[in-house]
Amino acid sequence: MLDSFFTPQSIAVVGAADDPSKMRGKLLKIALNSGHKGPIYPVHPKGGIIQGKQGYTSLTEIPGGVELVLIATPGATVPGVIREAVAAGAKAAVILSSGVDMVELADAIGDSGLRYMGPNCEGYVSLDGAAATFAAVADTALSEERPALRPGRKVSIVSQSGGLGFALFGRGIKENLDFHAIVTTGNEGDLESLDFVDHLLDEGESGVIVMFIEGLKTPARFAEVAGKAADKGVPIVIMKVGRSEAGQRAAVSHTAHLTGADTAYDAMFERYGVIRVFDQEQMLSVAAALARFPHVPVKKVGVISTSGGAGAWAADLCGTAGLDVPVLSAPLQKDLSEWIPDFGSTANPVDVTANAVESGGGPLVSVLERLQQSEEVDAFIVNIGLHSPGRIQKLGERLGPVFANATKPILFTSHILPSDENMAALASLGGQGFHSYTACASALDAIGRYAAFQSKWKARPPVAPADAPKLRDLKPGVLDEADTRALIDAYAIPVPPTALASDRDSAARDAAAMGFPVVLKIQSPDISHKTEAGGVKLGVGAGEVEAAFDEIIANAKAYDPAARIEGVLIQKMMPKGHELVIGVIRDADFGPLVMLGSGGIYLEVLKDVVFAPPPISPEEAKQLILGLKTAPILAGVRGQKPADIDALAALVSRVAELARTETGIEQIDFNPVFVYPEGEGVVAVDALAVAVDPNGMAAGHGHH
Repeated sequence: MLDSFFTPQSIAVVGAADDPSKMRGKLLKIALNSGHKGPIYPVHPKGGIIQGKQGYTSLTEIPGGVELVLIATPGATVPGVIREAVAAGAKAAVILSSGVDMVELADAIGDSGLRYMGPNCEGYVSLDGAAATFAAVADTALSEERPALRPGRKVSIVSQSGGLGFALFGRGIKENLDFHAIVTTGNEGDLESLDFVDHLLDEGESGVIVMFIEGLKTPARFAEVAGKAADKGVPIVIMKVGRSEAGQRAAVSHTAHLTGADTAYDAMFERYGVIRVFDQEQMLSVAAALARFPHVPVKKVGVISTSGGAGAWAADLCGTAGLDVPVLSAPLQKDLSEWIPDFGSTANPVDVTANAVESGGGPLVSVLERLQQSEEVDAFIVNIGLHSPGRIQKLGERLGPVFANATKPILFTSHILPSDENMAALASLGGQGFHSYTACASALDAIGRYAAFQSKWKARPPVAPADAPKLRDLKPGVLDEADTRALIDAYAIPVPPTALASDRDSAARDAAAMGFPVVLKIQSPDISHKTEAGGVKLGVGAGEVEAAFDEIIANAKAYDPAARIEGVLIQKMMPKGHELVIGVIRDADFGPLVMLGSGGIYLEVLKDVVFAPPPISPEEAKQLILGLKTAPILAGVRGQKPADIDALAALVSRVAELARTETGIEQIDFNPVFVYPEGEGVVAVDALAVAVDPNGMAAGHGHH
């Protein structure tokens, strides 16, 4: 769909200037210096020769028309230029101008089918094709010779911010990344970031895609595009900033209150293996590692250093990142001792001493080759001084085959400020140099996480289409007892024995039938704060039901005299188990999200919660459970029996199916959910469900 941007037959630069130091002159110069093979036409009201090319006064004067139009004229003139572009048969436009009247622009495009990038963008560069930008870094990158890098996975950048997109490109060049394309989308009046990611995935030239976004224009497309990237094994690395408005809604349930502005994005990123980063150094380090090295599980790291102190520092930072630096086995240490002097160390960190490099690199290479064959480590951080000119070049003959045959990531770093020459030499051999141990640890963590994701992604069960909703014509707001019960029954949610009593006598009979003790709860669509209203009585025994019933009714009427009272719910009081919460919130951007959280103080104080979009298989639910801070408690500690994780996972999976199917449900809480010892099941003690109102906002006020 976007070939007209990346491989156009012809390009016109509207507003082109002869002076390449000016913005519109740079735009033409960079286009001419790109790898574009077809004609490039400058367009300027005065015509003439512009940067050695025949200029035209109008797009319609260009013989045979033009396919791609680059526009850098004042915003007020853009609709007129687009009308000319349509008349000239253009299929695409890059609108770098700001201050464009979007209504006039849409009118100018009409039904022509012309697609555009921008307005207010810095355009794009395809390192293998066309370029449409005035960014100085692109001029430098296309004009200067860069070292020939060993073929690897190329990196592409898709950024809503032009300045940041090309800043990342400039820093990435300095870090010796091999780029395919840099795309900046600006205001996204037409094409958005996901359109370009989709196209880059179809092209097949990008091994890693880096994104900078504030939000997504059409979040509903994210699953499709991110799923395609996952299928192709192309990692997406995202820096997302800004605050989403999606979470700003009237919240009734615990789940809604615990949903932050970025919760839905984080849940979607987790589902599709997207790696979120938080600064430029981390972003480029992660992108470089994913581009250069095999995607393998990384748990155990071998640290190889010419400095004992630097090696210990690297080991500490690996530990902080959750990576193990294990002591090597005695037989392996004995093997390594052949190349390491007595005053070094074979333990891990492996101190090969400066002699391993000064002697020509033989000992260092031998240690690397031996550890590549070992299952005791999954990846390596190699710390040597990279300041001396020519150091890597001298080791190149020995290091080249190590990188070429490596099945595990080998990350180089330097405790002394490295020279650009050595870092470039590493890249030319197929390696990668990093500027800090923190960057190395972050990069290895990303490799391991992506490998683990790919393993799960390939093993995921097929997803069947969602069934038709089982509940229809729900009234907006908090569901009454009948509709709540229908929802529970439809999805086989395990609940205690329950009855709705309309008077004190029937309450006593119902309680006696199910056995004491019981719980009494006011039932009113107008009272969601049951406890606050004095509408809950726990541990009610024989002979106490009638009085409890009267007190609850009186409290409810005092709390809200206008409240509609359906009766009092009588419920068998269940024995306590591990207390959890399962909920659903319908996010305005991504649709339903399922929450699993620890109950009680863990929910309110620690906010020990995880979110995921449906569908969620029982196996995926187990992974969510393991993501809770309190998961070790569920597994059984200090002689306690492990909880019934299988039953809890099955319940989470069923709630996810409810969320996917019942599009009329805005929010739902099962709180508390008691999880009993292994083999004894789970029970949802209380349920609160809220139906969508016609305005798409949850009705009601607060939660219970």
